[in-house]
Amino acid sequence: METLARDAVRRERRAALRYQVRVPIELHDRLGKTRNVSERGVCFETDQWLPRGDTTTFTLVFKDFAGFPSWRIAGEGEVVRVEDHDGGYVIALSVTAYALP
Repeated sequence: METLARDAVRRERRAALRYQVRVPIELHDRLGKTRNVSERGVCFETDQWLPRGDTTTFTLVFKDFAGFPSWRIAGEGEVVRVEDHDGGYVIALSVTAYALP
């Protein structure tokens, strides 16, 4: 039991908690779907490749369930990881800025 607790602490030594959120993400002429989001990063799936090291702007689109228009959070980040996945890509951004447009 002690080993399980120690392993869980070892695995989650991130600077910010990740939230498993599946929302649309817009990147210029690209679309994707997030896997997880944190204060410092966004991981998402898309069918278009982005080069590691590039800086890009993005918008997260949250659907309002009360009948109001969707709301958005804009941001900018650096591509820190790119992986092939099911004919597309999983891309991780290190976020440098968030804003409410």
